[in-house]
Amino acid sequence: MLVPSKLVADFKGTASLPVIYFKLNEAINDPNTSIHKISNVISEDASLSARLLKLVNSPFYGFPQKIGTISEAVFLVGSQQVRDVALATTMMKTFTGIPGDLMDMEKFWMHSLACGVGAKVLAVTIGEPEFERFFVAGVLHDIGRLVMYSKASEESKVILQRSLQERRPMVDIEYEEIGCSHAEIGRALLDAWKLPQYYQEVAAFHHSPERAQQYPLETAVVHVADTIVHSLQFGTSGELYVPRMQKDCWHKLNLSLNQLSKLMHVIEHEVNLILKMFQIQEVAA
Repeated sequence: MLVPSKLVADFKGTASLPVIYFKLNEAINDPNTSIHKISNVISEDASLSARLLKLVNSPFYGFPQKIGTISEAVFLVGSQQVRDVALATTMMKTFTGIPGDLMDMEKFWMHSLACGVGAKVLAVTIGEPEFERFFVAGVLHDIGRLVMYSKASEESKVILQRSLQERRPMVDIEYEEIGCSHAEIGRALLDAWKLPQYYQEVAAFHHSPERAQQYPLETAVVHVADTIVHSLQFGTSGELYVPRMQKDCWHKLNLSLNQLSKLMHVIEHEVNLILKMFQIQEVAA
């Protein structure tokens, strides 16, 4: 049986959070900070700057005017929200060395971004502010699978084979093969990286949202988004089947079944836009 904290300890040496995230955190937490200082930190990373400007000028935000500078983006979006978006947009460059026979990284990030967009659309629909954190929580929800594929590759191959042969969800077989799931491993990684508790809880319970104690709404949103983007077939983290959606989660969001078709259409449209914007093929290459 594998221990999530041990897997993560072995993994951290090969995959750490991007330096830009820590620099942004430091600048944001500085009591004497300014939009100019935060903008300068972002501008140190040309790739991040370009993606941030693309993002704030996309339908993801829907600003009526064109945003031309990083300072404008920080002012309009907010420094903490920019930090969260920076985390999501730089995460794709953090993981290397995942065996190709286990995971097509293009498909992994396609699914992760799609889940983030789905969570954002749902959050906006139910009137939740700060939808960026729902987006980031969606992007990070399956991050534990990358730890599995990297540090438990042989066990992961068995899990994938059994899932295909037995027509069962991978998450169920993970418990049988390694004694824990990618969800628990993901939580351990986000904890080791000292990311906010709501990201940790969503990662831990996105397959069992009824267990979320501190952030049940955020977990329910990502759970529903994950199910929807699986059904739309936007990439995969390895899972071959559409996860079961818990009815209680749908009711928790106070949505009607009549809204589902429209939501799926909106999510599909926005996912296609953001995948094009992120040039997902280049990122995964």
